[in-house]
Amino acid sequence: MAENFLNKAKEAAKNVSDKLKDTDNEKAKQASEQIDKFTGGSDNDNKDDKKDEK
Repeated sequence: MAENFLNKAKEAAKNVSDKLKDTDNEKAKQASEQIDKFTGGSDNDNKDDKKDEK
């Protein structure tokens, strides 16, 4: 259940990021980049954490 919530949160964040990219505001674009770093990197980080636990 928590994993499902996490996936929905990531999807929502990606949607927000896409909308921010379409703006002319430079701060919005920077925020979009930060969101992308978090949502893109978190999947890989979670997989690495699971490997360390074994």
